[in-house]
Amino acid sequence: MKSFIMLTVRRAVISAVLMSTTCIVPVAAVAQSSDSVQRFGNKGVIDWTAGELKANGIGAIPRNVGNDAVAYLKARDYASLDAMRNLLMVIKGVHIDATTTGANYIATSSVIRAHVQGLLRGARIISTRTIHIGRDEAVEVTVTVPMYGENSVASAILPARPGFGPSVSQNSTSSQTAPSLPAVQNQNTPVVSNNIASDNPDRTPYTSVIIDARGTGAERSMCPKIVREDGTEVWGTVNVDPRYVIDHGIAVYANSISAARQLARAGSRPLILRARDGGRTASQSDVVLSYGDANRLLLLNNRYGFLNNYHVIIVLNPGE
Repeated sequence: MKSFIMLTVRRAVISAVLMSTTCIVPVAAVAQSSDSVQRFGNKGVIDWTAGELKANGIGAIPRNVGNDAVAYLKARDYASLDAMRNLLMVIKGVHIDATTTGANYIATSSVIRAHVQGLLRGARIISTRTIHIGRDEAVEVTVTVPMYGENSVASAILPARPGFGPSVSQNSTSSQTAPSLPAVQNQNTPVVSNNIASDNPDRTPYTSVIIDARGTGAERSMCPKIVREDGTEVWGTVNVDPRYVIDHGIAVYANSISAARQLARAGSRPLILRARDGGRTASQSDVVLSYGDANRLLLLNNRYGFLNNYHVIIVLNPGE
C-alpha cells in the first residue's frame, strides 16, 4: 500500500511540475569546471562529453518518526522527488540549437511533456547517501538520464524539432564511409576545387575536424552549426537518419585539443581549425570560421568526407 501511495505521489509531482510550464525559463549561470560540464547551481549538471544529465535531490530525515528505517525511507523518497524536479530544470536548460532550449519544446508541446514525464520516471539513481546539514541528517539522491540513445533527452525532443533530419551544404563525395556512421545526402552543393596537394602533400586522409572555439563565447548544443563570418552555413543542417542523431548526435565537445584527439570521432589525423570570435548572424552554439578556413574545410571534406560521417569535435573552455 505504501509503495502504491509513493508511486502515485511521484507521478502527481512530475505531472504538476510539467503542466506548470507556461513560459521559457532562463538557463542558469554556468560555473567553472575541469570538464565539459554545464552546471545549474548545486542542483544539476549537463556533461556534454559523457552525454549525461545529472541532478541531486535532498530529503530531511524526520525526527518525529519512531522507526529509524521508516524515517530514512521517507527522506529517500522526498530526495528522489526533489532530484526529479531538479532534473526537469536541467532538461529545460539543454541547448537544442543556437536559439532554442529544452524549455521551448516542453512549454509548447503536450507530446514532448509526456515524453519527458516518462524520461523522469525512468531516471536512474546512481547514488544515495546520508549527509549532515547543520545538526540534522538528510538523504541525498543523485539521478541521471542520457543525452543520446534510447529513452534519452534526444529521443524525447529531437523528433519534434522543425526540419528534423534536414542537408549538408557542401559536396560530400566521401570515399570513407564508416559502417556505423551513415552517409549524408547532398543538397545545395557548391562547386569546390578538389586540388589539395599543397594542403596535404603526403595525402594521408584527414579523419575529422577539431574546431578550437575557446574564448569565442560559443555554447554547447545538441545541433551546432559551422558558419562563415557573414553567418552563411558551412555545415550543420544534415540529412541523416533520425535514429542516428538520437543515438549519437551530430557533434561532440571537448575542453582541450589533447582531449579532443582522444575521442573516437577524432580518428588518426584530425584537421584542426581555429574559430573566430563572433560573426554577423552567429549566436550561441554557432561556430564561426574565417572564409579561408571554411573553404579549406569544404575542400578537404570533398576528398575525405569526414563531415559526412559527423566526425566533428568542438573545443570549448570549461564553463563556456
